Amino acid sequence: MALPWGVKGEVSEDVAEDVENYFKSIEGQKVDCGDNVTVEVLKAGVKERKGKHTLIYRYVLTQS
Repeated sequence: MALPWGVKGEVSEDVAEDVENYFKSIEGQKVDCGDNVTVEVLKAGVKERKGKHTLIYRYVLTQS
């Protein structure tokens, strides 16, 4: 079994809600990245702290 990875990235306040909605819509799904690589998004969300918005998501790389 592949190990999950985690990513954090800053998100602009004006698109934070749209980004969170998009990642929630692909949560639990597999996304084809080409070259026989597929990403399964395990969990995602946008956290706000002190006026800064951060996208945090976990994923697993798999071969298709």
